[in-house]
Amino acid sequence: MVKVSDNSALRICKSLVSNIHKICKEDNSLKFFRKDFNSRTVWLHILKAHFENEKINIEQLSRSIASMSTVSKPTLRLILDNAEHRGFLRFVKSKEDQRSVNIQLEEVTIKEFKDWCIERSEWFKIWTY
Repeated sequence: MVKVSDNSALRICKSLVSNIHKICKEDNSLKFFRKDFNSRTVWLHILKAHFENEKINIEQLSRSIASMSTVSKPTLRLILDNAEHRGFLRFVKSKEDQRSVNIQLEEVTIKEFKDWCIERSEWFKIWTY
């Protein structure tokens, strides 16, 4: 079992607080998707599908988050529509099923997430003693 020292936990906490302050000053996809639990859950599932090179549509997304979130379909759709309006993702008609609409992340969302990961990469060094 890995143990985290109080000092390491404090460094992580300070980094998270600093990151929240930084993100709140900016207007980007990180701020948009991290504003509440439901938005964050939606964001992470779409990112996961993207990095696994899988297509994800609204119905699949709804099913995948159902066990961890009580977000209604209208609320889910509102989150996605607002994200599209802000330029963080787009809807693309499925070539296999014209009734289905796939969700694709815009490059800005992918870049901002990857940049955030690079900034947070220091955390992973904390876990080793």
